[in-house]
Amino acid sequence: MQLIYRELDADVVRRTNAIFPAQDCFVEVLPDQLIIPRKYVELGESIRQLPIYEDDVWMVSYPRTGSTWAQEMVWLLGHQLDYETAKQQLSQRSPMIELSALFSTDHHQWVAESFGNTVELVRNLPRPRYARSHLSWQLLPQQFESVKPKIVYTARNPKDLCVSYYHYCKLLHGINGDFEQFVELFLGGHTPMGSYWKHVLPFWKRSNDDNVLFIKYEDMITDLPAVVRRCAQFLNVPKLLNETSMKRICDHLQFDNMRNNNAINLEKILPQRETKFIRNGKIGDWKNHMSDEMSAKFDAWSEQHLRGSGLTFDYN
Repeated sequence: MQLIYRELDADVVRRTNAIFPAQDCFVEVLPDQLIIPRKYVELGESIRQLPIYEDDVWMVSYPRTGSTWAQEMVWLLGHQLDYETAKQQLSQRSPMIELSALFSTDHHQWVAESFGNTVELVRNLPRPRYARSHLSWQLLPQQFESVKPKIVYTARNPKDLCVSYYHYCKLLHGINGDFEQFVELFLGGHTPMGSYWKHVLPFWKRSNDDNVLFIKYEDMITDLPAVVRRCAQFLNVPKLLNETSMKRICDHLQFDNMRNNNAINLEKILPQRETKFIRNGKIGDWKNHMSDEMSAKFDAWSEQHLRGSGLTFDYN
């Protein structure tokens, strides 16, 4: 399958330019109509052609679904609970393959100095490689289909996700539009990374495959030990966990500890602001941001895309 790039529709350009400081900075990638910074055009084919190994472990997600949190869990379980090495930056231990494109218009110097070309960084990681991506299924390495590396996918109810994504874009990309403008882009599939449902449903359909672990953010909030056990089983390391080690990893992954963990929270590159990279950690924060009318619009949109899929989310 060949990737096709095209300019966004004029109306979408107008609306993205209204809130994103970098003007005309996105392109659309087909077939998934994924919206991504223009720099991706230089990286897309090298990502698709990346050699994949069966012992790779990939964390894949739409943004703001708890993937940083889950990646720390995955990395620790895959490295014999090595808390000392976990003091190193997670973005170095489990780099995001498309990061060079995502931060090509802001924080570019940090990415270039810290990682160089992130595709080459992932390519040359020592095996077993632990890597991340926010790309949709069609844009990930082609050998995912045949080699079947381990894939951990995180998903989240779209109302809380959208609120978190809005605050994330304000923090990292300096957007200046209001929440209502962002919601309209999100529901139309025009925020960076495109449609949430085109992202999540292909992984949900593969969630019974032996090499795929599908995790919901809400489950991590309500029963973290159960998710840790599922992940340990998936990575074939259930014997790592006893009462003592389970308590330690859950304490390490506790929300306030994650927010204060300098190996994870990006505070080295972010100015001191009230909003944090790891922000809230609650289910139902959307109620503080959405009117009844907006909530109903989300419900209808979700029902349209989820009908018959069997995928459900907790919203409270």
